[in-house]
Amino acid sequence: MRSTLKKLYLVTAAAIMMTLPISTGTAYAAETVVNGKKQWLTANPNSGMPMSSFGREIWLKGGTYGWFTYVAPDAIGTCNNYTGNIGEGTYQWNQQIWPGAPSAGYYRIDSYLWHKDGGAAYSISCKIQLPRDGDYVWGSALDPHF
Repeated sequence: MRSTLKKLYLVTAAAIMMTLPISTGTAYAAETVVNGKKQWLTANPNSGMPMSSFGREIWLKGGTYGWFTYVAPDAIGTCNNYTGNIGEGTYQWNQQIWPGAPSAGYYRIDSYLWHKDGGAAYSISCKIQLPRDGDYVWGSALDPHF
């Protein structure tokens, strides 16, 4: 009985799908890429604490990207995100977090893209506060808009 119901469900679903109009909306060819690090952070950072950084190499197809920094979960802050063209090529993608910048109680997160052939360089920055000490994931992400 279960097998018969499953077949009936599949046939009904296929028939419904064949009657739906075909959509020609925008499709995105690539997924968002995240460059993040899990790290314990204090809610009360000061400039005497060490900066943390990490990076990786990435190849990007030329086009329009949304690029943003993040701290998860629940950071509060102001970010200078970027939406615009990034040229094709291989980049060094680095992230830095600065405790106590611009003042005690804040972190500044910087993200950089440097073209490996010495061409274009891009950067974004974010100033955040954390509600409590704990493990956070911080970094940036590139969202292709093509």
